[in-house]
Amino acid sequence: MATVQLKHICKVYEGGVKAVNDVNIDIKDQEFVVLVGPSGCGKSTTLRMIAGLEDISSGELLIDGKVVNEVPPKDRDIAMVFQNYALYPHMTVYDNMAFGLKIRKFPKEDIDQRVKEAAKILEIEELLDRKPKALSGGQRQRVAVGRAIVRKPKVFLFDEPLSNLDAKLRVQMRAEISSLHTRLKATMIYVTHDQVEALTMADKIVVMKFGVIQQIGGPLELYNEPQNKFVAGFIGSPPMNFLETKVEKKGDDVYVNEGSFSLKVLPEQAQFLTPYVGKSVVFGIRPEDVTFSKDPQDGVTINGHVSVVEPLGAETHVYVATSKGQVIGRIDPKHTIAVDTKISLIPDMNKAKFFDTDTELVIGSKKPLMAPSVKQGDKKEDN
Repeated sequence: MATVQLKHICKVYEGGVKAVNDVNIDIKDQEFVVLVGPSGCGKSTTLRMIAGLEDISSGELLIDGKVVNEVPPKDRDIAMVFQNYALYPHMTVYDNMAFGLKIRKFPKEDIDQRVKEAAKILEIEELLDRKPKALSGGQRQRVAVGRAIVRKPKVFLFDEPLSNLDAKLRVQMRAEISSLHTRLKATMIYVTHDQVEALTMADKIVVMKFGVIQQIGGPLELYNEPQNKFVAGFIGSPPMNFLETKVEKKGDDVYVNEGSFSLKVLPEQAQFLTPYVGKSVVFGIRPEDVTFSKDPQDGVTINGHVSVVEPLGAETHVYVATSKGQVIGRIDPKHTIAVDTKISLIPDMNKAKFFDTDTELVIGSKKPLMAPSVKQGDKKEDN
């Protein structure tokens, strides 16, 4: 397979609109890298530049150490799987998978071997004589992946391949693509707006916003150690809760005061929050890091009124209105929670995060932080 390096890659459209701004990514051989972010963040544009379908405005793209900025797509030794499958409706599954090889004038025996090998890997051997209209969405997606496999490319590119499938099939195909990566030992770059896909499939995740990389790291690193408020809110489902609080000092202890409640922070948190005494910070806590409390406790609990209850079987999501916002809690279903009642939640302060209100960067990180996230007013175009 291959390594892929993006060095200071930019994409600028007419009018000076920067869709991708100074992107630097180092993708190792056989690595599964996911580009994730909301619509308009530049992830698909970045993938298309790797594929050669978009010109690079500035910067260098290297595949296996070779600069390929001016190399046409057909000569980059990559294969791309599109969101809409892009199958030829008048061709059988076999012919769809073989078409690219026929164009390149591969011997018939070689084509037949590659197609049947790919069909066996994807378990679609019995579908080879069917046409796309006779296939389900999941089967069509397997054919699209098979067409990429027969090429035996250096790099596989996936552009939101599961977004047209229903929820149950997405889960199944997610597992199949992960298994495929393990079996092929391939370098794969995958674009999605679904953070669950990113967390479950990736070796490395690249989070983007308005054309700017917010953070790069493994799934658990991004979940446990987000560098800014955007990454903290984007990774995880339900998303992290954010409340604007004021840092206060009472004797030797430091508290964050929301208005309707205050929370005593841990000693190590007090060290990096002391410079913020008298100032506002954003307090963040994930829904899974709060527990139900029968009674409010000063300095310990988040207090509010229940606005919505969502029973999900194994857990219950409780939406709690506070004086300045809303907190979602994942609660054990053994607790009976009613709407329009008072409730108290105990946050695990070991898991709490604090963010600067101006830069939105996490406070107290032990790692060097990337540049502040792009503000809403600086929004870029494309996706």
